[in-house]
Amino acid sequence: MGIERGGNSEYEEHEPSFEEKTAKWEETLQPLLAQDPNVLKLSGKYIANDDVTIICNYHGLKKVRILDLADNQINDDALPVLFESENLAQIEELYLGINFLVGQGLVDVACSNEIKMKNLKTLVLSDNRLTDSSVADFMRSKNFPNLESLDIGWNEVGNETAKALGETTSFPGLKKLEMERGYIDLEALKEMVAGSLMDQLQELDFTSNKLKDEGLKVLVSAPKWKALKVLKLSQNMFGDEGAKVLGESASLGGLTHLYVGRNYFGVEGAKAIYESKILTGLKTLVLKEGVESDPGLVNYSRPELLRPDDPNSI
Repeated sequence: MGIERGGNSEYEEHEPSFEEKTAKWEETLQPLLAQDPNVLKLSGKYIANDDVTIICNYHGLKKVRILDLADNQINDDALPVLFESENLAQIEELYLGINFLVGQGLVDVACSNEIKMKNLKTLVLSDNRLTDSSVADFMRSKNFPNLESLDIGWNEVGNETAKALGETTSFPGLKKLEMERGYIDLEALKEMVAGSLMDQLQELDFTSNKLKDEGLKVLVSAPKWKALKVLKLSQNMFGDEGAKVLGESASLGGLTHLYVGRNYFGVEGAKAIYESKILTGLKTLVLKEGVESDPGLVNYSRPELLRPDDPNSI
């Protein structure tokens, strides 16, 4: 960078070449993998697509089982590079939350015949801008039969995804599904809960989906949930009516953890859940969740603590 005096400054920007980036990444990756060859944490490193290619080509990745690429600048073009990499074939956990994914990359991965990441058990895609149709395509893909945990929260997940979840038979091992802040209407929800996948889930996070009383009735009254242990229903705008149905649901007798804070029910609804004759196996029951009183935290840093109909909520 050169600076000229006299009030006029000139900056010479140097964009490193691919070879220079490769050398720099080798310096970064070698000590990380020497410390723990099974885990590679690269969150918040400003990683873009070129960096993904370099990382995937690095010869020392063969033992890595957990790859954390959250909070970076990875977009759709990089997804096939990741999932089709021979060096990442053994990956079991992949974290891609808070990136620049919008959908086409996920569609490409779902349809690819070159997927090497067949051992993947945990996939986190939350906090991107994935379209509903792209997530639906992924749920219909047969490329990930060993997946056990999937987080698609805080995307544009809606009716197409719900219908695909009701239809899919491609995830025989899926036990945990996180769908926080989705956009599913009542009819699509009915199709979702009718699917065979619901009988194998052990944990379902449906936080902040605006189910209201009618949606909650559909969800908890479905003759499913044979394996369900953990159910998260905070911020869903249901009142006493929904709470009573929840407390009387014969399908949810196996629950051990239930979260229903920041909803609209009062004492009557709370008693219906707390004194339920069916939900007797609960080890954790959250009926009320506090919201920090600091305006900065409530309105900006922690918008998830607001009710979903709050005008300040995002």
